Amino acid sequence: MICPYCGSALEDNADFCANCGMFLSTPKKPEPKKSSFSDAEPENDVLKNLFSPAQPEALREEFAKKKKKAVPKQAKLILFAVVIVLALLLVLNFIRGLGRRRGIAGIGEPIQTEATGYTEKNIAGYDVSIYYQYAYEIEALVVHTKRYYGLGLASKLSPVDLGLAWGTVAEYNDKIDFHWRQSGRWIHWRVKNFDELAPVGYEGGVNSQCSNNHIIPADSSVKRKVKKIKRGDHVKLSGYLVNVDAENKSGKVFLWDSSTTRYDSGDGACEVFYVTDVIWLD
Repeated sequence: MICPYCGSALEDNADFCANCGMFLSTPKKPEPKKSSFSDAEPENDVLKNLFSPAQPEALREEFAKKKKKAVPKQAKLILFAVVIVLALLLVLNFIRGLGRRRGIAGIGEPIQTEATGYTEKNIAGYDVSIYYQYAYEIEALVVHTKRYYGLGLASKLSPVDLGLAWGTVAEYNDKIDFHWRQSGRWIHWRVKNFDELAPVGYEGGVNSQCSNNHIIPADSSVKRKVKKIKRGDHVKLSGYLVNVDAENKSGKVFLWDSSTTRYDSGDGACEVFYVTDVIWLD
C-alpha cells in the first residue's frame, strides 16, 4: 500500500502514513443496532395503531367523546319518562276529581251546636292550635273540589277545599248550570240568566245553600278519605268549625277563623272545617 500524499510504502491495513502522518481513510461510525420489536415500525396498520405511543390517549379521548354523547341522551330519555309519568298522574287526578254534575233533592240544613275544646299539631314548622267553635255535621252534594299542593301552612293544614250544596241548590244543580269554580280559597258561581235562579231563591238562595269549606283532616285516615271526595258525591261530614292560631320559631303568625253562619258571603264567609269523619251516602 502506497501513501497517496508522500509515496511512502505502508502496510496494507494502515490507517495513517507513518512518514507524513496523514490519515488514509475516515473511520466509520458503528451503525446503531435496530430493535427487533419496540423500535420497529410494523407494516400492518392494526399493529401500527396498537403500538403507537400516542394511541392510548387518542383512545381515551374518543371514549370520552362517546361517553359525553351518551350521557345527555340518557338524561333526556329519563327526563322525558319523568315528564310523561307526572303528566299521566295529573291527568288521572284531574279525571278523578272531575266527577259529574247531578242534583239531589231533600238535603236539609247543616247541623251546628256549640262546642268547646281544642287540639294541637305541629305542621310545616308551625305550632298549630285548633280551637273548636261549634260541632258541625253536614249532609251535602259536592258541587266542586279543589286541591292545594303548596308548601305553606295553609296547604299542609288544609289540602282540599270542598264546595258543598244542600236544599234547592243541591236539588236543581243538574237543571241549573251554576258553572261552579274554586280558586284562591274561594268558590265562584255564575249563570247565563238570573231568571234561572228563581227555583232556588235567586242570589240570596244560592249563597245561603252552598259553602266553600277549608277541610282540615283530623288524621291521616280522614285525609285519605277527603282526598277521594269528588264532584257529584253525596256525603256526610262530621267535625268542628274551628279557629286556627299558629306560630313558627321565627315569630310568624298564621290566623284562620271560620264562618259560623250560612248567610254570609265574601271574604271570611268560608267554613274552616276540622273533619273527624267522612261517610258516602250513595
